[in-house]
This record gives sequence, C-alpha cells and structure tokens, in this order.
Amino acid sequence: MSAAWTICRKEWRVMLDTPLGYVVATAFLLASGFFFGKNLFLFGEAEMRGYFEVLPMLLLFFVPAMSMRMLADEVHDGSYELLATLPVSTWSIVLGKYLAVGGQVLMLFLATLVYPFSLVMLGDIDAGQIAASYLAALLLVSCYVSVSLYASSLTRRAVIAYVLGFGLLLGVFLLGETIATLPPLWQDWLVLLSPLSHYERMLRGVIGLEDLMLLLAWTAVFLTLCWFQLERRRWQ
Repeated sequence: MSAAWTICRKEWRVMLDTPLGYVVATAFLLASGFFFGKNLFLFGEAEMRGYFEVLPMLLLFFVPAMSMRMLADEVHDGSYELLATLPVSTWSIVLGKYLAVGGQVLMLFLATLVYPFSLVMLGDIDAGQIAASYLAALLLVSCYVSVSLYASSLTRRAVIAYVLGFGLLLGVFLLGETIATLPPLWQDWLVLLSPLSHYERMLRGVIGLEDLMLLLAWTAVFLTLCWFQLERRRWQ
C-alpha cells in the first residue's frame, strides 16, 4: 500500500506543476456553480437535488479529462517500462493512479460544500438527504474513475484515452437514461445493473446495501480490467 501512496503523491505533484489540473478544476467549479445557481436564483429552489441530478452529466466530461494521462502518458513516454521493472506490483500502480484521480475529485467536492452552507442561511434544509447525495456522488465518481483509468490503460495517447473514457461513460449514462423505453423484462435487469439507477435512488435520501455494493462492484470490475491490461502489457 505504501507504493500506491507514493505513486499517488507523485501524481499530485505533477498535477500541481502543470496547468491542466487547474484548468479542469476551474471549469468544473464554474459549471457546478452555474447549475447550482440556476436552481437557486432562476427557479427559486433552495435545495440541491437539481444539482445532483445533473452531476452525472458533468462528471461525464471532467473525470476522463483528469484520468486520461494517468496511464497513457506513462506508456507513451516509456516510463511504464521502467516502473514495471521496479519492485512495485501492478495493483499498486492501479490503486495509486485511482487514489490520485479520486483525491482530486474529492477536493473539488469539498469546495462545493459552500453550496449547502449557503442554503443554511436561507432556511431549513434536509441535511440527511444532502449527506446521502454527497455519498452517492462519491460512489459514482469511484465508478467513473475506474472506467476512465481502464480507458487510459488501452492506449498510448492521452487524447484517445479521453475519447475512449468519454465513450464508455456515455454508454453507462445512456444505459440509465433509456431504461424506461425498453421492454419490462429488460428494465428489471438494467435497473439492477445501472449505476445511475442506484445513484438516483440514493438521491432520495435512502441508502440501501444493494446500492452501495453495485457501485463498488462496478469500480472493482473496471479496476480489475485495468490491472489485467497492465499485466498483459508488462509481459508483452
């Protein structure tokens, strides 16, 4: 685990030394502020449900941008071959990259805590529902990061990794959005398997064990696929 934390800290130093991290963070906070402010000032709704409902679409654009260079650049620059010769397991590499991206998104979410605090000054809020929504958002981010990391492991080019990550996440997003148009038998299965279905259920303030397990299972599956891809590259 110490190797994973070392890789995570290294990625954080890279993020702080390059403008890409600041650009993505600024764009995300501006977009988040817009959707939160729209519900508050245009519709007069002193709640955050509208913001959390649009959050999966926002993350669709920003999480692949944070993840695209994590593994693709390592392979492109030849540094992955050096990393593979060190006494570092492939799981440590995957977890280190995963923690680096997840930590970046967590910092952005901490910055958005100003939204519920501003609502407190306007009146009573459902603190339990907002807390459940933040937990749901973090679990969804975990799923998105693992999918985007897998996309980054498939190519040597960061831009292609972004396109692949965006495409995979778009498929996940559309899976949840098109459930109502499908036959009833398919709906039952897709509601069970779709991360967005479980995310939306948690937004109501009800957190079930099946919701937690499904989102964590998606994360585990794509981290395992990422590990498999790196192991295959290591032995090529």
